[in-house]
Amino acid sequence: MNAAKRADRHSLIAALFVAAAMVVGGGGSPNPGAEVALELLCVVAGLAWVWASEGSGRIPVPHGHSVWILAAVAAALPLVQLIPLPPGLWRALPGQQDRVAALALVGADHRWRALSLSPARTLAGLLAIVPAVLTMLAVASLDQRGRTRVVRTLAAVALASAVLGAIQLSLGPAAPRLYAASNTGVTGFQANKNAAADVLLIGLMATTAAVVPLLAGQSASSWGRLAPAGKRRAAWLALAAALLLFLFATIFTNSRAGILLIPLALGAAWVLIAPALPDTPMRWLPPVILLAVAAAVLAAGFAGGNTALGGVSTRFAAVDDFRRELWHDGWFALQRSWPNGIGLGGAENALTAAERLEVVDQSAPNRVHNDFLEFLLEGGVAAAGVLVAGLALIAAAARRTWRDRPAERAYTALGLAIIALFALHSFVDYPLRSMALACLAGVGAGLLYPSARKDGREADAVGRQVLGSSP
Repeated sequence: MNAAKRADRHSLIAALFVAAAMVVGGGGSPNPGAEVALELLCVVAGLAWVWASEGSGRIPVPHGHSVWILAAVAAALPLVQLIPLPPGLWRALPGQQDRVAALALVGADHRWRALSLSPARTLAGLLAIVPAVLTMLAVASLDQRGRTRVVRTLAAVALASAVLGAIQLSLGPAAPRLYAASNTGVTGFQANKNAAADVLLIGLMATTAAVVPLLAGQSASSWGRLAPAGKRRAAWLALAAALLLFLFATIFTNSRAGILLIPLALGAAWVLIAPALPDTPMRWLPPVILLAVAAAVLAAGFAGGNTALGGVSTRFAAVDDFRRELWHDGWFALQRSWPNGIGLGGAENALTAAERLEVVDQSAPNRVHNDFLEFLLEGGVAAAGVLVAGLALIAAAARRTWRDRPAERAYTALGLAIIALFALHSFVDYPLRSMALACLAGVGAGLLYPSARKDGREADAVGRQVLGSSP
């Protein structure tokens, strides 16, 4: 089997897994069965990736060492936290006084212990990281054609999620939903409205990246016998309709963070579109028309007393956001656990223990709603090192690919926009705790690395080294 056919098989595997992750991985921790199913699908995809190389002895893997270092950094913290330590060592570590005192009450302070206070939760967190890391490695190993297939698949599933969201909005309580524990309103294939907003915004950017070649007049077999000018006009109309659908679906998720991130998504879309536009004042006409139509529809909805839009405005008018209380308790728990942390996945127990009496109610705190703060709580000073190292590796990869591969700048920009969206949203929520969104982050990170050459030589060369086979 030649390299092109092998690459086509592997891109299909990657695209199908990303689609499955967007649908199956959107339930979050209240739906553990779906997360286990996605982890099993990840195993199947991995085996299929190896099987697709049968006959050549070459498995496509990313070129260079940087992406492997990033993968190791992502998995290192929970692995270290799960290593059993002798009692003399873990008892001597700073910040262990309360743990030693508590275990001493039951005579269990002289046993080997891991750094994690909840090893089972940390193991679950490690297993949840694996699909995202493998998605990143898979995308990084594909050539440009394979990456295009993944991006188009992402855009198609996000578009289907927006359509499902429109159905959910119209049917109300009787609307179909994938998960029993789910927010109301537009959620699409996700259980959480904030996760749904992220999927829609990433879909907006991915759709733009997928359509840009047609805007520039490049050929596409799926467009039949349309003349180049006809293709461009049809592409503009299709893109405008898709962007409007994504915009309104995002607004109707009622996610305040999602709505505030719309300018980032539109800015990324403009960066992608701009090179395909003529260098004249008319290049500003498409985005102006798009924004004018969106503003007009929104104004008409508010003027007509639209109840769904009224719910959106009520969300922004709310002043009793409980997130501030969670941040307060999370910071207190962080100070108590510094510098070791409590272990990945242990934030819920830590928040319950740190909750002040004046804010106790019938609900149970499940997340800090600031993923940076929660990660530091769970990982301590090591988590800070992981964050710095990860961001440095991502920035270096993006800079290098942007400089060395001008032809790949559209996907580099898309990857950066995906990572930036998650980074900003993480200040007020926990997007990467969703396995669906974590896999999309893996797609974004994978796009930041140089693609394999069309004949697969870069990926295959590394694959031979990994397998120990001869050229």
